[in-house]
Amino acid sequence: MRRRPGSWDPLAWNGPWKGLLLAASVLGSCFQPAPGQTQTPVTIVLTPPSPVVGGNVSLAPQNPPQDFVLCSWYRSATAAETSRILTCFPHTPLVQQNGPAHTGLETAGPGCALHITGLTLNDTGNYTVQIQSPTSPGLDRNKEVINTHGNALSAPCTEMLPRPTVTPNQTLVLENKTFTLRCNSSPSADTVLWLRDGASLASSDRLVLSSDNRTLKVLNVTRGDAGAYQCEVGNPVSSIRSEPGTVTVAYGPESVRIDPPGPITLTLGSPLTLTCVADSIPAPSYRWGLNGTDTNQTGSSLTFNPMTLDHQGTYECRAHNPITNRTVSVWSNPCPGWHPAP
Repeated sequence: MRRRPGSWDPLAWNGPWKGLLLAASVLGSCFQPAPGQTQTPVTIVLTPPSPVVGGNVSLAPQNPPQDFVLCSWYRSATAAETSRILTCFPHTPLVQQNGPAHTGLETAGPGCALHITGLTLNDTGNYTVQIQSPTSPGLDRNKEVINTHGNALSAPCTEMLPRPTVTPNQTLVLENKTFTLRCNSSPSADTVLWLRDGASLASSDRLVLSSDNRTLKVLNVTRGDAGAYQCEVGNPVSSIRSEPGTVTVAYGPESVRIDPPGPITLTLGSPLTLTCVADSIPAPSYRWGLNGTDTNQTGSSLTFNPMTLDHQGTYECRAHNPITNRTVSVWSNPCPGWHPAP
């Protein structure tokens, strides 16, 4: 019985003509081929070289026989019928017959190419191509397998990375202490970099990175360590930075003073404002005293209208940082006397 040209018939492999059987198995991140140790290696060319989830990919055998009469693609490391995706015949137009493993997203192309659209993580794995040519001198079988563990699936398709996060996103730390930040990212990120205020950070005696770079520990904190910290993650197809996490270094109060400096001459009936200034993170609380007595006045400024001698004397400002628990007091020079109101 004469078979219809182009029909699928597994028995045809044992027909009266001699054929060529080429097989290739591709695996990687997502499909990264590598040379196999075979007599006549078959190279599978991927376009693009690093497919991504949601994208498309074309797998094509390099330099296939020009006179091939059919080729079949399998989603496995072997040419099992149950894993056959499709078989194509190089007619004009090209004829495609789908197999049991066809999902509706695979199509055949010129040169025995396999096109897959809308990639998912399930598309990761071994792929085998068989090419049959009637003019080949014999049946040869060559294989290219980069998965050294046989048919086990070991790597997902490369994905477009989601934005990582830095935790905690707000850090308040004392000088000379330690803080730790964590970069939370997709496991498929190949690289993790740290930045402070947009500048890259490198490991040092004080900046300690974990083996996967996802944890940053800063020792013996200085004021220069304050800033906006980000982590940047990358893989072959994408790179993205986190939103900044803010580190605040608490210190002070220091350089506390009262403005205007003394000696201060009071003018009867003229309001006077004293301002307490301090270098402190966070901003300190203030309390005022006069001649050693608490005035119950708070805030960085003290304003009064001297009407009696009770306002004459030495003014004290006490600046207190609630985080460092440090208090610093300063005094103004004594007010020496009165000027009458003009």
